[in-house]
Amino acid sequence: MGHVKHKKIYLQFGKGVWLATALLIIAVISTAVFVAVEKYGVSDALYAVLCSISWAHCSAAYAWPTKLISLVMAFSTWTVLAVLMESGVESFMKIEFGGNRMRRRIDEMRQHVLVCGYGALGKTVAEALENEGVDYVVIDQDPRISARLKDAGVPCVEGSALDLKVLKEAGADKARLFIAALGTDADNVFLALTAKELNPGVMIATRAFTEGAVAKLHRAGADIIVMPEIIGGLELAREALNLEESHVQKLISRRPGTFNPKKLPPNPKYQQPTQPPK
Repeated sequence: MGHVKHKKIYLQFGKGVWLATALLIIAVISTAVFVAVEKYGVSDALYAVLCSISWAHCSAAYAWPTKLISLVMAFSTWTVLAVLMESGVESFMKIEFGGNRMRRRIDEMRQHVLVCGYGALGKTVAEALENEGVDYVVIDQDPRISARLKDAGVPCVEGSALDLKVLKEAGADKARLFIAALGTDADNVFLALTAKELNPGVMIATRAFTEGAVAKLHRAGADIIVMPEIIGGLELAREALNLEESHVQKLISRRPGTFNPKKLPPNPKYQQPTQPPK
């Protein structure tokens, strides 16, 4: 991805060099014409050419300091206008074409994972999914995070994961797994309820900030619940005290009947019907 970006920058730079070279050749030829035909001095001919190129308000009656200032003002104005136009066109292209491409990519996804919340936990899960080659979509309401992810080519929907419209835009009804990594137990409970309403067959993995929230999250539809802060503290103590027993599995709550395969289960809604044996 970085190689392609550098290649594009190199090509754009090459075009700029060619255009600047062509303009320089034209300026030299035009200066020579002014000298040969109009009998201008070299400095006056060059001044006339630069005024024509920049559309500056020039006068042969100006003293040389005034001539230089008028040229500097003209070229500075055109430089600023060119930068503003380039930025505007680039932003427009990114919004119109980049946004449409991202939406089409998300619309075409099936059996993907929704990472709701891109804090420390959500980011870690997303990186693991990326490393495993699993399709996923991030939902986060922070515009800065959303912009950064989109620039990196990560499928992302900006907005609240508690908003039904945002969930539908992220393909919640076609997902096979929800990662509920929002900031409070109440938000994760509400998200679990909404996810099951949109997609009854989806699996939900979430975190709990308190032990009292575990039962509520299970009732809301969460299949797997972890308490990262407590697990982290116990594992830190285990390493510091050189204890053999790990508490990780004890602090992962699974709803009865929830299976835990190494690979994510397919959503039954999108399973292909099997042919009966002949």
